[in-house]
Amino acid sequence: YGVVRLRNFAPRAFTPLRSLPVTKPVNGLHDLLCRQIPRRKRLGYAKAQVPHRIILFGQLRFFKALKHMFIPGRIEFLGKHTDYCGGRSIVCAIDRGFHADTEPRNDKTLVLINRDTDETVTLDLSDPKTAPHHWSKYAVEVVKRVSDNFAEFQRGVTIAFHSDLPRASGLSSSSALMIMVFAAIAEVNDLHQTPSFKNNISDAFQLAEYLGCIENGQTFNDLKGSAGVGTFGGSQDHAAITLSRKNFLHRIAFSPLREEIRFDFPADMCFVVASSGVAAEKTGAALGLYNSLSMMVSAVTGTIAKSETLARIIENIGIENVRQQITEGTFEFPTQQLLDRIEQFYVENFHIIPKVSELLGEGKMNEVGELINLSQQNAERLLGNQIDETIFLQRSARELGAVAASAFGAGFGGSVYAVASVNDAGSFLRSWRETYLKHFPQHEKASEFFLTRPFQSDLPFVF
Repeated sequence: YGVVRLRNFAPRAFTPLRSLPVTKPVNGLHDLLCRQIPRRKRLGYAKAQVPHRIILFGQLRFFKALKHMFIPGRIEFLGKHTDYCGGRSIVCAIDRGFHADTEPRNDKTLVLINRDTDETVTLDLSDPKTAPHHWSKYAVEVVKRVSDNFAEFQRGVTIAFHSDLPRASGLSSSSALMIMVFAAIAEVNDLHQTPSFKNNISDAFQLAEYLGCIENGQTFNDLKGSAGVGTFGGSQDHAAITLSRKNFLHRIAFSPLREEIRFDFPADMCFVVASSGVAAEKTGAALGLYNSLSMMVSAVTGTIAKSETLARIIENIGIENVRQQITEGTFEFPTQQLLDRIEQFYVENFHIIPKVSELLGEGKMNEVGELINLSQQNAERLLGNQIDETIFLQRSARELGAVAASAFGAGFGGSVYAVASVNDAGSFLRSWRETYLKHFPQHEKASEFFLTRPFQSDLPFVF
């Protein structure tokens, strides 16, 4: 059929073809390219729908080997820096993310075709290399780790992808990219059928934990660790991306990873997400700030009970004993910083999340706002990971009438969510954006505001 390029279509209009309400058959190439695709309302606004196979590969491919994946971003409703403490979070996936088509290769090469930047990256599976600060470094780490853990990883794959997630926005775009690469090479090489996989990963929860270990470099069961991407984080993002289901919020606990409960997200509400325009990259200076929050927890647990998580230590000896041991001990971090870090986790994990869970279980989303305000305030005062932009976005969202609002993710930039009624979401978004840009006009081009609801992934491996 030759090459077909549709550069006039905006990437934001992208939706997998299988989900479109096509009302009559497509007959021939001309009809496929020229017929007006039906339009579908999405929470108060409409977007043109474009066939994903054309956008991604830039040519018509109907091989049976060609498979589609959707790897979503995520919203951390509650649970700021709780996962690596062995605590809990309330999370969901969203309907934005990485849309990818994969095709097996007959060599040991990974080919990544980024349709957003018109880049093609080719990695030798035996010795993958890339530029230090290029987006493909996440793919390199996946290839290195999987090569070390699975001798059966011998076959390459081509991945053509597009993402409608704002980059470095706290929506887990980097984790989603890594999961995309892992899912593609795992499916092509049938890794789930190998002894190494079966002996170490028995369910979807363990898979999410392993994916987190690929990113942070830790060993998982008998699957030896590596350098990772340099973050000392947990598996919250990976759990939210792979385990979430459409229209639900999930309360997930860690160490070991498990789902405690899921809540119906109200049908008459949605998320309005504001990406501040300030990158929340887990690299460079932000990486050190992010890791220091994790290292403070490790310093405390390493002194009190090295083999236990912070959550388990608090459950075993009580928060007062933990505070006392910090006050009387000697650490590389200032005492007050450690006390603040522990206090933030204690309040978030043992008070705010249980109380919000109770309200969500009773269908009282309208009553969670003040508790989520407290979570935000503690992030500002105790974690110290908020910036002027995210603080303003959270405050202004509440002033404009949001049911609840909070910054989320690693912090030091990124995004804020607001919960609003579906009927008012469009006008709320416009007012929120206008208010923000009046105070921070320098972020007009980089910031992005959009509507979403809890969604789920479409991955080739399902337990």
